[in-house]
Amino acid sequence: MDLLVKINNVDKTSLIEWESFDIEDNVNEQPNLCNFTIRVFDTQSYKPEISDTVEVYDDTDKIFAGKIIRVVNTAVGGVIYYELETKDYTLDLDRILVNESFKSQTVAYIIDFIRDNYLDGITTNNVSCDILVDTIHFPNLSASKSIDELAQLVGFSWYIDYDKDIHFFALNDEPAPFNLADGSENYIVDSLSIENDLSQLRNVVKVEGGKVISDLERTKEHEGDGVTDSFATDNEFAERPVIEVNSVVKSVGIEFLQEDTGFDCMWNAQQKYVRFITPPTAGHAITITAKFKIPILVQVEEAVSISEYGRFEFNKVDKTIQSTDEAKQYAEAQLSAYAGTIREGGFNTYDTGLVSGQTISINLTDREIDASFIIQRVSLTMRSATEGEWSVSLATLKTLGIIRFLQDLLIKDKKNLDVNEDVVIKKYYLDSQDVAVQEFIEVKLKMEDWQDVDVTEDIAKDPFGANTSPDFVLTPYTPTGQTDPKREFVLDRSYLS
Repeated sequence: MDLLVKINNVDKTSLIEWESFDIEDNVNEQPNLCNFTIRVFDTQSYKPEISDTVEVYDDTDKIFAGKIIRVVNTAVGGVIYYELETKDYTLDLDRILVNESFKSQTVAYIIDFIRDNYLDGITTNNVSCDILVDTIHFPNLSASKSIDELAQLVGFSWYIDYDKDIHFFALNDEPAPFNLADGSENYIVDSLSIENDLSQLRNVVKVEGGKVISDLERTKEHEGDGVTDSFATDNEFAERPVIEVNSVVKSVGIEFLQEDTGFDCMWNAQQKYVRFITPPTAGHAITITAKFKIPILVQVEEAVSISEYGRFEFNKVDKTIQSTDEAKQYAEAQLSAYAGTIREGGFNTYDTGLVSGQTISINLTDREIDASFIIQRVSLTMRSATEGEWSVSLATLKTLGIIRFLQDLLIKDKKNLDVNEDVVIKKYYLDSQDVAVQEFIEVKLKMEDWQDVDVTEDIAKDPFGANTSPDFVLTPYTPTGQTDPKREFVLDRSYLS
């Protein structure tokens, strides 16, 4: 093993703290992660940034590629340490939401549609699934979750590789580059562990879905008594019924949606009754006829598993399933995944090349193991750039099916959303622009202005007349004019010149 680490296509291998380096390769929508710490001296200018591209090679084999999603910066004694968390290209699928409905389309068509209309720079060269999907709806799900739900629906596996190509394949259609057998030296012998478990076995799957319209009509009969005006239909009719009284067809309105005026009787689909405006005459026969809604009930069994282990039944109710074919398709996918015994395990190896989702065979005579497993997780821990060890987690097809079946048994179960093709999403965009503002200022030449000003002053001397003294009054007083001699006398004021 000889690792090369590039950040933004520049070799940064020499900066790696190898004790911190690990890679985790997970199956399906779970992202692959690569975490490590790099050290940079304060005399160096390099600094990793969010969204930088990270590529890891073992010799010429690319064993990881993705983008930095988190950086933690610490400094010790003149050395700056950057703890980096990177995520594979599942990141590009997680950040885009898909809002689409599909009817009678293959899985490959749906994935290609998502690629063409929602994804940029993603390819689907390794998508191989022509299974026809009856109905499926993605109500603003991420692209990764949308693809994962397709995988759950048909019992397939998928991942996006380090060249941004989506792989979508049957659980046992992508083999591992090597298998474990007697005498092989591609695994650490003491690390292999296999567990058998029958506790979660399921070989009979019952699915109760929504309701469909019956092919035949059903008639409910009553007899009028001249008093009763409401009669039960018993069935949930799927359409406005035909109502006859004494063989005469009556006009039928919809209760609470239409006025009584103009109708002979009103039909309530939810409460399952009809109400006559005028009670039918006593002895007159009343017939209520229409197609009705029936629940979808599907049961699928795996005969071989039942004969070997007995019946292990599981029931799921999901009212959003819209057809019997859809329910049957899902039940069969689950049975194919876990109709046998449960087996899990793992081992360690020094060899590179194993990827989650691959099928690996283990045939060891002395351990009495002869089975195929799906790789669930591959983790790499390093001691140096040339010393590392892969840890591999395994599950049989049955284990994988149960884990995912119990997590999300039916795609629509969590959402229970109505699909309305008439709904139009209104999109708004934030418009950020740089605006340059210029201000023009005109500078005027400073000038001085001299002017000759003549000022005249009219001074009235001795306004009260020659040597005339004021006449003081004791009350508040305001002089009437310039020559009025009267003035208000104020105490504590000196009137001496």
